Amino acid sequence: MGFRPGARSVRFCLGIVVTAISAAGCAPAPDRARYSVEAYRNDPELRRQELQRCANDPGTLEHSADCVNAREAERAVGVGSLRDLPPLRLPAKK
Repeated sequence: MGFRPGARSVRFCLGIVVTAISAAGCAPAPDRARYSVEAYRNDPELRRQELQRCANDPGTLEHSADCVNAREAERAVGVGSLRDLPPLRLPAKK
């Protein structure tokens, strides 16, 4: 039994598409954060531990969900603490 002209290339392309979709379906799911930004903001000790863990292995953990959340919480808490600083004492004019 023979194939119609062009049917062989259609079957080949269909095989490539099915293989690509199957491979994409087997990709691992992205990791989810254990704690939210709000949890890191409310617990300074947890935030410190997570930031230390991220600093110890930046090649692996730099873009992990927990490291991003801990850095964002640290940034948000750090901005708010500027209001608590005493005023700057500038030297008097001479």
